[in-house]
Amino acid sequence: MRRPPSSSLLLPLLAATTCILPAAQALGEDLTFGSCELALAYVHFDDVGTNASKLAQRCESRDRILSLYLCLKVHGAEGVGIPGLRHENETCQAWRDTPLPPFDIVDAYSDDDIAQLRHIGLDEQQNGAHLDEVIMLSETLYRAAFDTLDAVEYVYYNHYIYGMAMIFFWIAVVALGVLSRLMSAIGDAQRSVNLGWCTIPPRIQSLTLLAFIGMNVFLSLYGYRFTENNLYFGSLERQIWRYGSDRTGIISFFNFPVIWLFAMRNNLVIWLTGWDFGSYNNFHRWVARVATLQAVLHSIGYTILIIKALLLDRRNCEHALPGQPIQVLLLTCLQATVLMCLLLGFSVYWLRRKHYETFLILHIVLSIFVLLTMLGHVSIFKGQYDMLAWIPAMVWGLDRIIRMSRTLAFNPRFWNTWASATYDPSSNMIRLVVPHSSSVYTPQPGTYYYLHVLSDTKFWESHPFTMAYSTGSRRRPSKDLSEDTPLMDNQNDISLASEADGEDPAMTFLIRPYDSFTSRLRDAAGAHWPAPAPLRILVEGPYGHTQPFHTFENLLFLVGGSGIVVPLAYLHALVASPRTKSIRIVWASRERGFAEDVVKHDLGPLVGCDKVSVTICITHREDFADDALSALPKTALVRYGRPDVPREVEDAVVRGAGWEPRRRCVRAGAHGG
Repeated sequence: MRRPPSSSLLLPLLAATTCILPAAQALGEDLTFGSCELALAYVHFDDVGTNASKLAQRCESRDRILSLYLCLKVHGAEGVGIPGLRHENETCQAWRDTPLPPFDIVDAYSDDDIAQLRHIGLDEQQNGAHLDEVIMLSETLYRAAFDTLDAVEYVYYNHYIYGMAMIFFWIAVVALGVLSRLMSAIGDAQRSVNLGWCTIPPRIQSLTLLAFIGMNVFLSLYGYRFTENNLYFGSLERQIWRYGSDRTGIISFFNFPVIWLFAMRNNLVIWLTGWDFGSYNNFHRWVARVATLQAVLHSIGYTILIIKALLLDRRNCEHALPGQPIQVLLLTCLQATVLMCLLLGFSVYWLRRKHYETFLILHIVLSIFVLLTMLGHVSIFKGQYDMLAWIPAMVWGLDRIIRMSRTLAFNPRFWNTWASATYDPSSNMIRLVVPHSSSVYTPQPGTYYYLHVLSDTKFWESHPFTMAYSTGSRRRPSKDLSEDTPLMDNQNDISLASEADGEDPAMTFLIRPYDSFTSRLRDAAGAHWPAPAPLRILVEGPYGHTQPFHTFENLLFLVGGSGIVVPLAYLHALVASPRTKSIRIVWASRERGFAEDVVKHDLGPLVGCDKVSVTICITHREDFADDALSALPKTALVRYGRPDVPREVEDAVVRGAGWEPRRRCVRAGAHGG
């Protein structure tokens, strides 16, 4: 099938992008008017001059106007086409200062008169025939135009709906999370309203992501309508490439708000569902991967379409090159796709782990350029898709504002927070003590904070650390734990009364040094050993939630390394709670010195309470010894080698005669510190 000459070659490739989508609702109201207009769009009426523009023909060519009116009279019911003609008349008055003649000028044409008119078919229309008379459309040509618009309306409506489906999918996921949270709260009236301990198990995450990927694949392949004589896109092959390219591009762009939302620390859906940041960060990465693949397919499809268009018009290749707006459209499309691929490549785990600051800078800079290029890419739609770029920008800006508010809430003079850090080489552990007397809130167990070391050479870099405990919360357990929890339990007075009333409230972090941020923190603290090193820091937080351990009678903590901060954060409140009957801690520590330091400074006399039993497993072979750890009470045990986790769980089940709602097993590693 031949297409119009070179000057119209890009119309079937790009016209629908620039004019069909905004007119989708109009098409739905009146396909007859659109079909008549489309069928007449490729022919030229010479009564206004052989070089007259399309707009001049539409407004001033009497032959064309009569041909349009007759088409509406023959193929439309009474009143059909009036909205389209009204819009056409407004356009002509605004741009050509020429109103259209009234529709009743065709009343003089009888059926016999119409039958005597020249009827043009597909061949003449596609060859861009020059006409000097009033004409009628053949039934074949009109049907081809009608089917083309009907198919385009159907497909592009699905483009939009399927793009929205990406957002509705995650709304449904969040709704299920909220429902799960509410059901958990309703099912146990004694449970704390704060259910921050809820997380999506990896299996559920995988199933969610598989469902999301499957939906993207299905909606990228389904919902098309192909026509034999498509006046916009021509052959079936070209229709497939065009529709598929548009579908993947639109769905990819609709994924953008979700990508940015899930990447933010201050994520509304985290607060709604109680699922942790790690779960949403995993969702963020996979949605970004899907969107990037869709952008690549979108770009490949359009590249093939352009190449085919150029090859079809070898004789006048220079006329087939896009105009300035289309050049911007194609250039920004390729730029955005390349930038998204770079974002994906620079987000590999190795780079995040070894060179986090490099990853972070590249991630922010490339993300900004992706949004800018996408704004340029969709600029021809006159704002129809701009919000898909502005929403991510607003989400990012709001996240920064909330981060700043958290920092100011901890200390309005955020630049003047001084912490003390000590590093003992024998324990390979950093003890960071941060005063919080200026904070407007009381630090709660289970929360974590992002810390910047302002006195460091890379002061912009931050790292999340879970608080081990707060001296302020030791003296006065928070009422958030339980309204009926007494401050002191007689048999456990030794743990809470030992705090000095004059001591400034402070948070303690136990940090295992690895590389990058923590290695620099180790060097700064070690430079003053054995004295503590003063560090100027910036604190952003709190994040996370207090877990309702106080509602359980029996608890088993299985922790490794600096994961000891999890039971440490709750231990004093649990000892003071009359509901809690037994607390068992099984702790695997690589260094003997680390275990001794924590026992001496943090666990203290708590391990001697009737409620608490502690087993410390030293896993580093060189630290194996026969003597017990110094300062360890007799109620605690020291073993060498890895703990037998399955047996510990089985023993807990046997002792409890089966798992009941008032028993909980907690495991924690060295994440976040």
